[in-house]
Amino acid sequence: MVEENLYRIVEVSLKRGSDRRDVGIMTVRQALELPDVPSLEYTHPGAIPAGSRFLTRDQLQAYVCS
Repeated sequence: MVEENLYRIVEVSLKRGSDRRDVGIMTVRQALELPDVPSLEYTHPGAIPAGSRFLTRDQLQAYVCS
């Protein structure tokens, strides 16, 4: 786990069909402490790879470990 990645900022959104509702802006650590809800999406906390603006919870956890 890369400790500094836990303190990067992400925006958390709730996706319902084509609609997206903002939940809030928080650190990666706080985002991963939220309940595991499949409809939550997270903005990429680092440099945004092409076509990958939003991450799933599993992808966010993988980012912390890289």
